[in-house]
Amino acid sequence: MNHSSPIVHFDNVRFAYQLDPVLDNFTWSWPAGEHIAILGGNGCGKTTLALLMTDKVRPNRGTITFGDGIGPGDIAHVSFDLHRELMERDRRFDDSETREDAFDKGTAVRDIILQGREADGDFDSLCQRLGISHILDQGIRFISTGESRKTLLARSLMAKPAALVLDNPLEGLDKNAQQEMRDLLDELIHSPTPLLILSKNAADIPDGIERVLQLKDSVITELGSATEARVIDRPRAHFSKPLPIDDAPAWPADKALIKLANVSVNFRGRQVLQDINWTLMPHQHCCINGPNGAGKSTLLNLLCGENDKAYSQHVELFGTLRGSGESVWEVKAQFGLLNTSTQLTHLKRTKVIDVLASGLFDSIGLYSNYGEGERQKLMAWLDAFDMLAQREERFDRLSFGQQRMILLARAMVKSPRVLILDEPCIGLDEEQKARLLGAVDQIAAHGQTRILFVSHRSDEIPECINQWLSLVPHPDGGYTAEITES
Repeated sequence: MNHSSPIVHFDNVRFAYQLDPVLDNFTWSWPAGEHIAILGGNGCGKTTLALLMTDKVRPNRGTITFGDGIGPGDIAHVSFDLHRELMERDRRFDDSETREDAFDKGTAVRDIILQGREADGDFDSLCQRLGISHILDQGIRFISTGESRKTLLARSLMAKPAALVLDNPLEGLDKNAQQEMRDLLDELIHSPTPLLILSKNAADIPDGIERVLQLKDSVITELGSATEARVIDRPRAHFSKPLPIDDAPAWPADKALIKLANVSVNFRGRQVLQDINWTLMPHQHCCINGPNGAGKSTLLNLLCGENDKAYSQHVELFGTLRGSGESVWEVKAQFGLLNTSTQLTHLKRTKVIDVLASGLFDSIGLYSNYGEGERQKLMAWLDAFDMLAQREERFDRLSFGQQRMILLARAMVKSPRVLILDEPCIGLDEEQKARLLGAVDQIAAHGQTRILFVSHRSDEIPECINQWLSLVPHPDGGYTAEITES
C-alpha cells in the first residue's frame, strides 16, 4: 500500500434512503495508517459511511476511491447488524422440532470465524488472544453478547483486512465484557491494521485514539483526542412536556408488589438462577444488572408470565402467588415491557397508531378494536411525544429514537403496575437517551407505575432508581441476587 494515498476517499458523495439524504455533498479521507474515531448521533451517517466503503450500498452521486492495492472487500466492518443477521439465519434453519435430540445448536462459532477456511496456527493463536477458544464448538445463538462480539472480530481479523471498522463495539456489553473489549481495542490500536471506531458516545472511545472526528449534517469536524472529545457536555435527562399518565389507585404502602423467595431455575441441567430472594415495595424503582448470560431475561420472564418455571415456587405478584389460578394474560396485564428485540424483529410494516394500540391488548400487531376513550389516550401519548403527524406512518420508517419512544408509550397506554425497561438505551445517541430517561423519571414521579430498569451502564440509569438487584455467582452454580437500597 502506498502510504501517501488515503485508505478511502469520499468526494462530494450523496446517499439517500428513500428520498431522505443521509449524506449530501460529503467529502472526507481516511488517512493511511491512522487509527481514528467518528462520533455522531443516530441518523448522522456513521454506519452509512461503513456500508459505502465496504460496497454494501452505492452512492447516488459522487465518487469513492481507495488507496493503492485496496478495494471494498479489503475493509472489514463489524457491527450489531451482522450479529443479528447471523442469528436470524440460524433461527430460520433451526430444525430442533424434527431432531431426535430436539436440539439444534446451529452454526458453530468455529465455522462463523473460518468461513470455509482451514484452521491453522493463526486461527488458534487468534482465538486464544481473544479468549474464545472454549466456545468454538458452541452455536452462535447460545453464546453471550460479549462472546458474539469477539467472534465477529475474529471473523474479520482472520480475513487479514487492510483496515477495520468497528461500529459501536461496546454497546450491549456488560461491565466485564466492556473491559475485555477495551483491552482488545487497545491491542488493535497498537497493531498495523488501521482502525476506525464509529461511536455515539465519547466515553466509549479508547484513550489511545488520538484523532476523534464528529459527523453532523454531512460535515466532518475535528474534536481532538479521545480525552478532549469527552469534555463535550452530555445532555441532561429531560422531558419537557407532561405525559398523559393515568391517576390509578395507589398500591397499599405496606404490601409488596413483587416477592421472590428462594427461587431457582435450571435449563437442561444447567443452573441459571439460584436462591433468588427479592422484594419490591410500592415506593421502590429497581435497577437490575449482571453479566451477559447471568439470567436477567430469565428473571424477567418469571415475572411477566413467559416462563412456566415460576409455578411451584414462591413467585408472588401483586399479592397473588403464581399458580393460584391466574391466567398468563392476567399476569401480562400488570406489566408494560420495552425491549430492543420487539423493535428490531416484530413491527416492521405496522402503522405507528397500531403499534401503540397493540399495547392495550399485549399483542404484537393489532388484532382487536378499541373504543373512543382508548383512541383519545393513544392520541394523548402521541401528542406528548410530538408524533401525532406520524400516526399513520409505518413504524419502520421512523428514526430509531422515535421507534423507542413509541414503544415506551406502547408499554404505558394500559397504565401498568410495573414497567420493565430491558436495556432501553441500547442503540440511542446521547440526546435520545436524555429524552427517554427524562420520560422514565416523569412516569416514576407522577403515577403509580413502578420501574424495573435493566442496564449494564451506570451512566444510563434514571434518577428515580432507589433499589439495585445485582446478579452475582452463587457458590453452588448459577447466579443469585444481591440487593442494595438507597
